[in-house]
Amino acid sequence: MQKNKSPILSRVFKLILLIASVTLITVVLQIIGVPKWITIFIILMLYILVMVIRPIYIIYRSKSLRTIDRYISNNHQKPIFGYAYAMAHGSKEDIEQTLKRIMNTYTQQDMRDIYGANLALFQRNPSTLLAHAKKITGQEYQDYYSGHAYVMNNNFDAASESLAKLHTPWMVHSLKAYAALKRGNQDDYRSEMNQSINSAVGMQRYILHHIMRRHDNGDFT
Repeated sequence: MQKNKSPILSRVFKLILLIASVTLITVVLQIIGVPKWITIFIILMLYILVMVIRPIYIIYRSKSLRTIDRYISNNHQKPIFGYAYAMAHGSKEDIEQTLKRIMNTYTQQDMRDIYGANLALFQRNPSTLLAHAKKITGQEYQDYYSGHAYVMNNNFDAASESLAKLHTPWMVHSLKAYAALKRGNQDDYRSEMNQSINSAVGMQRYILHHIMRRHDNGDFT
């Protein structure tokens, strides 16, 4: 899998930038006579903003694919980010390996079943997909992956029942897109997939975008 610039160099640059910023802010606050305890509080808040809040926002709320890609590229060694990175930059084998790595890394059963469902979906294995889906405790995720398994088996009536239970927009449109694709309706597929991407945020938006890009490039045919 092709790697972007060294994540170590990127982290070093960010650390240098953070230290320089903290130093500058500290000097400015001291010059204008801000009390020491307020200075410490401001620096602490800056650290939390940069190191904690910003990554959480990028992963779960950002709509900027470029920002998400930059963060994922710098953290692709971690299993979950490795899967997203492989979807954007790797081969089919890379995607499978990163999904298997997640399943082997995390002990939480739901994590194993959700990413196991993603692997089964990627491998077009409806029986394994449905088996994983039925074990997911989150009802909406269970219905979402079950619906995909039913579509894969051309059981559109059962898929429609699963679809009716979904409330999250990106899930609704993603399942509709897959059903349209299975029926051979490319126009409906693109329309629903675009709506799914537009209604998603963070890493989910990023992954959906690259699923559609790969389909357009013929990677999933």
